[in-house]
Amino acid sequence: MFFSKAHVVAVLLSASSSYAQDIGGTFTVNCSPLTIQRRDPVISFGKDTSDHVHAVIGGTAFRGNTTNEDALNSKATTCDKILDHSIYWVPTLYHINNDGRYELVKHKGGAVYYQNRACNYQAGRTRCPSIKENFPTVFPAGLRMISGDKDLRTFNKNDIAQRAINHHCLGSIDQETNSLPLVHCDTIRSQVTFPPCWDGVNVDSADHKSHMAFPAIGDFNGGVCPESHPVALIQLFYEFHFDTKKYTDRNFVFAQGDKTGYGFHGDFINGWTDLKRLGDAHRTCTGAKGVDAPTCSLNIGTDGYAGHASNQTPEHAAPAEDVGLNGPLSALPNNKVPTGETPQAKLRSRVFPRGY
Repeated sequence: MFFSKAHVVAVLLSASSSYAQDIGGTFTVNCSPLTIQRRDPVISFGKDTSDHVHAVIGGTAFRGNTTNEDALNSKATTCDKILDHSIYWVPTLYHINNDGRYELVKHKGGAVYYQNRACNYQAGRTRCPSIKENFPTVFPAGLRMISGDKDLRTFNKNDIAQRAINHHCLGSIDQETNSLPLVHCDTIRSQVTFPPCWDGVNVDSADHKSHMAFPAIGDFNGGVCPESHPVALIQLFYEFHFDTKKYTDRNFVFAQGDKTGYGFHGDFINGWTDLKRLGDAHRTCTGAKGVDAPTCSLNIGTDGYAGHASNQTPEHAAPAEDVGLNGPLSALPNNKVPTGETPQAKLRSRVFPRGY
């Protein structure tokens, strides 16, 4: 899908809202799990199975050939925003047991942060205005994208896209690393930040990345967009939670065979059913009361709220293969071979300070 130059100018200039002004930077979509299966309607569109197994949240219309229109028409969502039928997914996590078998780690659901972090390209601009003055452009209909690289097994701190992938250890210690955690964690919260800068024309690209970019000035989590991708959209930040409390040896591998955590990645299909209300949410749902504000544009539920996260049944049956839901496996699904040396603590990628 393509947009005219007139459309791009219009979205760059649009800043009006019909709602009261509760102004801030972020609102959150909280989601229960939907399914664990080996499909990927972005990377492997039209195929019944994909390269590796994914943990999925969001709209119930997930299958191998899900279109954005299918997502919009999902019968339900596992997320707590009625208007959001988007679908979000990441590679799921396995534990390598002492007998060499692969045990599926319980996926506990996730959260998606809708952030006001980037600003439009302007010649000479070196920093973004205040979030009280700067608002992102709403997603174009049909947007789909990925962030991260499934094949990475090493870390380059100078690569902005690699810095956008990290893992948060929750439990006795509270820290984030780009690699899988160094220590025992009650929960591993694997995280991916998506590029917020859009080329203003394409809603997808051959590699599902090139139509989007990270800021040219700033970092992966915000800044001034480059001239090539001048439109600042809402920035997505995923948190997927895995229950790792019972595992003390930290012998984990992601479904694509990644033992390091550097190859974590996320996929997104836009399924918002009311883009006008989504576009107004950063003005109306991010103040002191957040989405509970009576003027929040997302609050259309019969109980006065934006919705409630809940488990739902996928509309389409998963492929007929055992992905570990019935017990440990002798091999990873699709016979993915674990690769990458789990780094020693002293060689591990940088540890983020709290509150980064």
